[in-house]
Amino acid sequence: MKESSPISASGLSVDRRASIAQGWLDSRRASLLDFCYGLIETPSPNPPGDERAVMAVICEELSRLGLSDYEIIASDPRRPNLLLWLRGNHTGPVLLYNAHVDTKPIGDQRDRWETDPLKATLKEGRIYGLGAADMKAAVAAFVYALAALKEDTTLRGTICLALTADEEAGSRFGAGYLVREGKVNADMVLIGEPSGVKREWEFLHLGHRGSSCFKIKLHGTQGHSSISNLIPTVNASLKMAEVMLAMRNDFHVRVTPHPFCQAGITLNIGVHARGGVFYGVTPGYAEFGCDIRVVPGVTRQGLERDLHAFLEQLRQNDPSLDVRLEFEEGPLGWTEPTEVNPDLPIVRALQSASQVVLGHVPPFSLYPATTDSAHFQTKAGIPTVPSFGPGMISLAHGPNEWVGIESTIQAAKIYALAAYDVLN
Repeated sequence: MKESSPISASGLSVDRRASIAQGWLDSRRASLLDFCYGLIETPSPNPPGDERAVMAVICEELSRLGLSDYEIIASDPRRPNLLLWLRGNHTGPVLLYNAHVDTKPIGDQRDRWETDPLKATLKEGRIYGLGAADMKAAVAAFVYALAALKEDTTLRGTICLALTADEEAGSRFGAGYLVREGKVNADMVLIGEPSGVKREWEFLHLGHRGSSCFKIKLHGTQGHSSISNLIPTVNASLKMAEVMLAMRNDFHVRVTPHPFCQAGITLNIGVHARGGVFYGVTPGYAEFGCDIRVVPGVTRQGLERDLHAFLEQLRQNDPSLDVRLEFEEGPLGWTEPTEVNPDLPIVRALQSASQVVLGHVPPFSLYPATTDSAHFQTKAGIPTVPSFGPGMISLAHGPNEWVGIESTIQAAKIYALAAYDVLN
């Protein structure tokens, strides 16, 4: 069966053009899904980090769809980013769509996958495979949304699709690089990260929580363990355990609750820990790492103040406690939380498109994780919706990741309709 041609919508109403775009996407349903399968089956794990193969698959599909106005930008040839433009014939805003093309590695639980993680497997309306939800389905949806719009001569403004590398390891070669080099310039950004936690299309995220990683370091008395009860001895590993339990029970960050974040602040204590030398040696040093996810209103200075106050109280309660705080360097140490105004045009456009495509409007929330909006909004100053895409973040980074077949098609329609709204 011959697939329909891209739309030519001159002279038609916005609603009629939007309807044609949806019909075009329905007619290309099989091709869109085949593209998604191909992305999943082209490994791009990070680390080690090499997106060349998956970017080649994308470029081949762009060529097939007649989307030729793009550029590959990279600080390292192994870490390519792609900027694709769809330029209207009239002046207007610049809307940036963004998705990353790397994934986390399979990890050490491959035996818990019920399917081959590097093969797109269809089962019960779902696409299983590494990166299906995070976020290769969104990559496919964005590409096809632009293809559905490419011959509309009435668009006022520009859509730029940024497909980026290295998001899973901090974005130094991806969005961070593009922002540092001044390669992105837009009025608003939408990132297609999976927006569900317990179900797909669960929330429309107006911002993301910030994050901070830090170590708590403890010093004790290293010596022969046979006499630890005969002379004054401080066991650093035992002190570490006591501080970890105290932190779980008594540490609080001073902040006003956020209306769109029921989860509030999430503190993960002991995400890594080490201490001691070997049998026969009383531990003289121990440390544990924490990561904390914070809501808008929390600052790096405020978090540091609260941590120091907590540790000082522990020292007063236990004079033998030698404990120190050390933040990690760079974005690991602190990534700012973000938030946009609900009246931002792309937010309103996504609400309208969701009503048409999903039959409902997801409620506002804050994304529980950090995203590349930390670069686009915090560093480049572009208001950014950090997550509205197919899939669930709760399935990412673990075995049996999947994304819904229908939600992948819905994503392309939502992105096309939202672009119509913003650019008209």
